[in-house]
Amino acid sequence: MPIGKVISGQVKKIKKAVQYLNRQFIITKKDIPLNLLKAIEEIAQSNLDIIKFNKEDNTYYLFVETDKDSKNFFKILIDGSKVIGNYEKKHFAYQWKPIDASSALQGITQSSLEGVTKQFETWVKLIRTLHETLSVHDDNFANFYSNFYFEEFKIVDDNANTEPFNPDQQDLVELYIDALAIAIMSSVGQMDEIQKTELISEINEIKLELPTSTKTKVMKKITKIFGKLYKTSKPFAKEIILEAKKQLIKKLIELGIEYGPKILEMIYKN
Repeated sequence: MPIGKVISGQVKKIKKAVQYLNRQFIITKKDIPLNLLKAIEEIAQSNLDIIKFNKEDNTYYLFVETDKDSKNFFKILIDGSKVIGNYEKKHFAYQWKPIDASSALQGITQSSLEGVTKQFETWVKLIRTLHETLSVHDDNFANFYSNFYFEEFKIVDDNANTEPFNPDQQDLVELYIDALAIAIMSSVGQMDEIQKTELISEINEIKLELPTSTKTKVMKKITKIFGKLYKTSKPFAKEIILEAKKQLIKKLIELGIEYGPKILEMIYKN
């Protein structure tokens, strides 16, 4: 058989396999028992600044921390019999990590709606406590400056923790952080290439997640960059932010937009 036909056949098999896997992951709210949907959503929606929803096969819900370095999660399974031998269909099977404040291990069990809801609420509270607890494992100086900037730039909209910027606002945010990236990359002497690469990577992450991140999450990540810059050098941070504004204004002028100097003000007002 000609090699071209063999390759073509393999490609078709791979595409079918990918399509099958994609179908397995498509769970909508209409596939979730209504009582579970209402109970979990009420807790999740008010904590989207520290947790985010992911999709996984055989799960109604999978929540992980917004901290990309965290391995903590809370998962509610569709079919608990796949992981629990004595699974009762009237119950909900779930896995979570950490088990509690005294253990960083993960657990798996089954319980009623009331039980899984209570455990999820307890887990979210623990994640928030972990998030807010100072540690030598954290960069406390950068975090301090980041929190300072966040309080200055915090968005006070009622929906800041649940909704993204609108499309026009996303364009403005992207223009600003592009200008910030240019300023960082063109700086000389204050940061090594590793530090620059790390910051640019975080900026690119913000851009990619703009359509699916809440306003609060976006501002948390932007002010985290501010915090790292300020820790490097106070004069340097001011210089970088000023240079970013220059690049931004230049780009906006090229696009025929006149309100460049007030870009952040406009974002926060809307």
